[in-house]
Amino acid sequence: MVFVFGIFGIIGGLLCAVGDVLLDYKGKGNVKLGKHKFIESNWNRMATWRFKLSILFVALGVPMYFLGFTSLAMQMKNDSFALYFWVVCLVGSIGGFFIHSILCVVPILYKKINKNHEFSETEDVLNSVYSAVMFPFITMFSLLVIISSILISFAIVLGYLVLPSWMIVLTPFSMMIIGVLLRIVKRSWFFDLPGIIMPSLGIAMVGLMAVINHRMS
Repeated sequence: MVFVFGIFGIIGGLLCAVGDVLLDYKGKGNVKLGKHKFIESNWNRMATWRFKLSILFVALGVPMYFLGFTSLAMQMKNDSFALYFWVVCLVGSIGGFFIHSILCVVPILYKKINKNHEFSETEDVLNSVYSAVMFPFITMFSLLVIISSILISFAIVLGYLVLPSWMIVLTPFSMMIIGVLLRIVKRSWFFDLPGIIMPSLGIAMVGLMAVINHRMS
């Protein structure tokens, strides 16, 4: 069971990576607009179907990658730690779909509203959405990507998993940092890929860790 769940985790993370590309591959010439700089100028050039299809990919991917987290929790040698990790990942995974859906709905709203209204009016509506979702957005993202990665790292260091220490580099937060560093080093090359898919690839790697830990146990 843990092996199968791990495989599902890998597939789920990869499906979310595809969803990330559909949502966030903006191409050249994109400029961030507005007060909070979350509005992308190239949204007007991106087909609406991309955002809708992205939601569908993530709707399928999230429950699958949660099985990857579950598989890893089932293999941890400390039951209390494993339960805490599983609860964090449960809440974070629920947030994963919430986060991605909001990110897809915002450009759809932008394209619809900005078509017939001034940018300032469009920005005002989107800023209201931003203010409403900011706290749960940041909290759930932190649980899914940052806290889960810290707990996995502790589990490896403390011996609750039999994985080698270098696999900490494959956790979602570590992968996200790698993506950020690539953009800093060569923004013209890495503005879109692979930076936009790194957290999802890290989540896929959680499933891979579950598979490897099962084989090594």
